[in-house]
Amino acid sequence: MSLPDLPTDELLAQLRATLDAAVPYLLALSVLETAVWVWWTIRRAALVREALADRVQVEAIPTATFDPSEGEVGRWARQLGRVHYAADGVPARGSAVRLRYTAVDGKMRCYIEGPAAAAAILAMPGFAEVEVRTHQGQTEIRPVRFTGPGGTS
Repeated sequence: MSLPDLPTDELLAQLRATLDAAVPYLLALSVLETAVWVWWTIRRAALVREALADRVQVEAIPTATFDPSEGEVGRWARQLGRVHYAADGVPARGSAVRLRYTAVDGKMRCYIEGPAAAAAILAMPGFAEVEVRTHQGQTEIRPVRFTGPGGTS
């Protein structure tokens, strides 16, 4: 007996019986998938929190004649792009590099912050005429907080 030989009522009855038998298994599978998704979300948030709490900072100090070529800038950008791969296992949000520029007494200063797992890449000089200094005391690194509507963060 093939499918076209079955009457429509009998085919629908068999389909309903199959679905009735599968519903408990499908329900259990969906509950399991939801539990795994919740666990993965919590674990990922913990990894991001841990990576953001453990960051390093280096200062890039250019010489007076610093004038990078387009190729040097591109090479430095690719170098900073490797930070995410060096911080293996850390989600992208936690392995981001932050460039911070400040002006103190009329002198501009450039700070590069990133995950501690990628400290070696951050400390590599990206330009020929730039000295990179590492900062041992990391107390001046503060998380960035954006206020939302109504002054909430």
